[in-house]
Amino acid sequence: MKSEEVPVSDDLQGIPTAADVIAHLNERFDKRGLAIRVTGIAVLPYVNPMWMSNWEAPELAGLENDEIIAEELREARWEFPQILD
Repeated sequence: MKSEEVPVSDDLQGIPTAADVIAHLNERFDKRGLAIRVTGIAVLPYVNPMWMSNWEAPELAGLENDEIIAEELREARWEFPQILD
């Protein structure tokens, strides 16, 4: 292991990351023919005990009224409710 790498504890392995959500959203937007791409996800510094998503996509703020984007965000939050940064 390189000195700058932080080991991930066994109980955190398998938890999706912000990069997983970004890749998922961009793939979905591409499949739907949307030109929009997400480059960053804001992750809350804790895991929500109510299993609500602990992330948001600030770049998409204000676009939630678009039915397709809102649907893709709902689906992504269902598939990736809790993520790591």
